[in-house]
Amino acid sequence: MTIILSSANWSELWEESWQHTQSADLSDNSDEIMPCPTQLAQGYKRNIGLRNGIHLTLHNYIFNEDVITVDRQSYQEDCLEWVFNLSSTFKFCNNSYVTPGKHYVAGLFMPAGESLDIAGERRLEVDIHLEPEFFKALVGIGTASVEENRFDLLPLDLQRMLNGDESVPFSLLQNTTPTMQLALEQILNCPYQGLTKQLYLESKSLEILALYLDLVTAAPQKSKLPVKLQLDDIDRIHQAKDILLQNAQHPPSLLELARKVGMNDCTLKRGFRQVFGTTVFGYLHDYRMHQARQLLEAQTMSVQEVARAVGYVSSTSFHTAFRKKFGTNPGTYLAASRRKVV
Repeated sequence: MTIILSSANWSELWEESWQHTQSADLSDNSDEIMPCPTQLAQGYKRNIGLRNGIHLTLHNYIFNEDVITVDRQSYQEDCLEWVFNLSSTFKFCNNSYVTPGKHYVAGLFMPAGESLDIAGERRLEVDIHLEPEFFKALVGIGTASVEENRFDLLPLDLQRMLNGDESVPFSLLQNTTPTMQLALEQILNCPYQGLTKQLYLESKSLEILALYLDLVTAAPQKSKLPVKLQLDDIDRIHQAKDILLQNAQHPPSLLELARKVGMNDCTLKRGFRQVFGTTVFGYLHDYRMHQARQLLEAQTMSVQEVARAVGYVSSTSFHTAFRKKFGTNPGTYLAASRRKVV
């Protein structure tokens, strides 16, 4: 079943739900948890105001049904927004699908259009909002001489956003690097409160922005053109993803997986990266880690049982993978989850 809402109905449901906003940190009145409308989703958004005009929104929820929001009206924002999608797939109003491991920048002018939120997959997302003047100061725009000004080093779409061009509401989608991913996970799982939390989150936000700038201002490198995918190829790649996750504990080899969906392994390998922004087994690894985190949060299994449940024979390998992914040991994460319940 699909729920179809007008933009007015969408806004009304969220505004009604947000009447129940609670403090996420009693020592920080700029940190609030806002529950999702139960008619639409289970979970929350968390808004955290930081210094220097930095504002974070953390998304953690699952839609009950697919939700299409129609007739969204254009409007103006007062900040730039870096959107990092860690899991799930959704379509935003320029008809682009955002898949896991992708990020983009939203500018100051939001266009009219239609959006689609897909049910069943947990939406984990980190949004970093920046006031334009702070971003300009951060990258040295307007503070150096004409010869040294860094404005021309920025991607063209971001330059146009900063110049107030309404025809460029969004940047191109880009792959989120593993280093970015680690910092994003550390934001989502911040163990601190109060002033320490504020400083920690500010430093992580700036780290991610630095990594973003390094990514987009790096000298272009020659690379092979992406493989041209037909609609049938994309369907087969999604089928391969489903088979992979259905057999996550005992996954097939790349060659076996390609044969199951009627592709050659080279096309599957390159096409999978093009569709999902990561390798076949990189995707499986991320899935296992997110499953492990959810099982630890449920608090019904020991760390060793969770490791076996997500396909790890070696507890040491599981500990190493979990720490690399989330920046903390699974035992520490389990203990922290138990403290949240108490």
